[in-house]
Amino acid sequence: MIQAGDRLDVVLDAYADEDAYRVVMVGVFRPGQPLPPVPEGATRNVVQSWLEVPHSARAFAMGAGRGGEQ
Repeated sequence: MIQAGDRLDVVLDAYADEDAYRVVMVGVFRPGQPLPPVPEGATRNVVQSWLEVPHSARAFAMGAGRGGEQ
């Protein structure tokens, strides 16, 4: 069971379209839990967060790689 204060991995898959990025939220996982495979054409982003802990994440890099890199 996930409880307040536990660290979580928020998994996002980003796809580079012609003029924008499309981001699909894959899910929220416990650290170290197996993740689904990266779909073809996607770049995987894993953002670490904490349940019920206030914080501010202004931005993070997306699309640094292409073609299914992790």
